[in-house]
Amino acid sequence: TRLTHVRECLSVWNKGDAQGALLATVRCKDDGAVCDVLSCVSKMPQSLTLDSFVLLLPRLAALLESHNDDHAIASMHTIQVLVRTFSDLIQQSISGPPPPGVDITAEERRRKCLHIYSDLQITCKTEGGLGSLKRRQGRVGALARGVMAAIDAL
Repeated sequence: TRLTHVRECLSVWNKGDAQGALLATVRCKDDGAVCDVLSCVSKMPQSLTLDSFVLLLPRLAALLESHNDDHAIASMHTIQVLVRTFSDLIQQSISGPPPPGVDITAEERRRKCLHIYSDLQITCKTEGGLGSLKRRQGRVGALARGVMAAIDAL
């Protein structure tokens, strides 16, 4: 059930395995449970990493295509938190020159940032995702336009 899925994910999170909890979340087939966990995760951005962003992005993109506004809203809120949290790092990594010499950590960070940037651009243009949500009225449309503006600022 939904409550069971949420409890399992949060139990793993509370044991200090944020990445494991997010992995369980993205594998969950219950979109409602995923959104419940995302709302908790969005309140703790300090626990998120670039790897978290990479892991969550495909699931967030899928939730944007949901016919349930609550799922799309939860996805957009999470994307907003992730973009706000990592925007400086992404901007520095993709706009700066590649690291000189052999710096595996910097090269890996740059690769992840480029991947995230590319996926976010696709998410903005996808007709089932933000591309169609931005044309809607009310809360959903306003939030979609705000998320797109944050992504465009990268």
